[in-house]
Amino acid sequence: MSSAYAELHCKSFYSFGQGASHVHELLAQAVEYGYQALALTDTNLCGALEFARLANSLGIKPISGCELTLTDGSHLTLLARTREGYANISRLLTLANGHDRRDPRLDPKYLPAHAGGTVLLAGGRDSLLSNLVQRGRQFQALEQMRQYMDWYGPDGVYIELQQNLLHGDTRRNRQMFNLARNSGVCVVATGDALYHTPERYRLQHALVAAKYNTTIDGALRHIRPNHRFHLKPAGRMQMLFRHCPEALDNTLKIAESCGFNLDADLGCRLPDADVPEGYTSQTYLERLCYEAALRRYGEITDKIEARLDEEFRLIELHGMAGFLLLYRDIALIAREIMLERGLVSPEVPLEARPAGRGRGSSVALLVGYLIGISHIDPLAWDLSLERFISEDAGTLPDIDLDFPR
Repeated sequence: MSSAYAELHCKSFYSFGQGASHVHELLAQAVEYGYQALALTDTNLCGALEFARLANSLGIKPISGCELTLTDGSHLTLLARTREGYANISRLLTLANGHDRRDPRLDPKYLPAHAGGTVLLAGGRDSLLSNLVQRGRQFQALEQMRQYMDWYGPDGVYIELQQNLLHGDTRRNRQMFNLARNSGVCVVATGDALYHTPERYRLQHALVAAKYNTTIDGALRHIRPNHRFHLKPAGRMQMLFRHCPEALDNTLKIAESCGFNLDADLGCRLPDADVPEGYTSQTYLERLCYEAALRRYGEITDKIEARLDEEFRLIELHGMAGFLLLYRDIALIAREIMLERGLVSPEVPLEARPAGRGRGSSVALLVGYLIGISHIDPLAWDLSLERFISEDAGTLPDIDLDFPR
């Protein structure tokens, strides 16, 4: 039986110090409650693809989103309606991390240029709108609401109502409902879920304390003081919002409008790189490798030929040529910085002085050594290729690149 509610504000343990459940636990609970859709709104996109793939396998519509902290300390939540929206969310998170990676915060000036394809959930417990109305600044809140509508469009903004039985929730929701009515926008109910079952609140409290490097007692001012921040069945949400049923109806309306599916739209396709006219990614990669091999070794021996043939066969089998060329593009960007700083001569080829350092199983790839994404010669050290890529590899191999500061 399908649920009459979709949770649109939910964090996993990828939001360190906030979420206390794995994405598979959240999705399993969503299946039990009969959810049609679930949004993952972590403070990053680290779990987004994993979440989307699991959700699709379980018959739940995955919605990609995030919760952003602004420079004034307030929060807002964005959901991706389209591929453009997902790209905008990604860019905003990058800009927020540019402020301080340990405490990412976004300057609101970036919001208007990155509003396309997204839905804004404003008015939650820690939002700017909530802070304004609770300080009696209704006029400023209304002006801020109108600004949001200019940026996201009248159908791209919803005022978020949250009821976790904390002191002030009922009063704030009443104020937010009045603001929505005065500004002509719709309300939407969310659970602000931090874990999948009530029992997980103890772990959530411990994670908050770990984030602030203190005891649970020392972190009390950062801790939500009850166990109500869990996924809830539709019946429970209907009771909590019995005076505002449209807030639940709008969760399904928003979920339906979010047509972007990260796994289906992006996750099943490997990225590709630009190649010269007349080449495919595969043939261009092969050309680059043979040219670099002649520079590195002076000749193409039988041993080199055999290794390259095997690697090219596996790369073509798994469609990885464009993926590897993108890594080469990253290495070329880093090389430009080296050139600007006089750290390398323009005459030195990329593979002879790579800007970064490969590590892990990817250094076993001779192709990686020849296109400048690894500094290790796998032939010299007799490194086995199978740890990195094999005939029956079911997932994309992992490539790590380290760059000096």
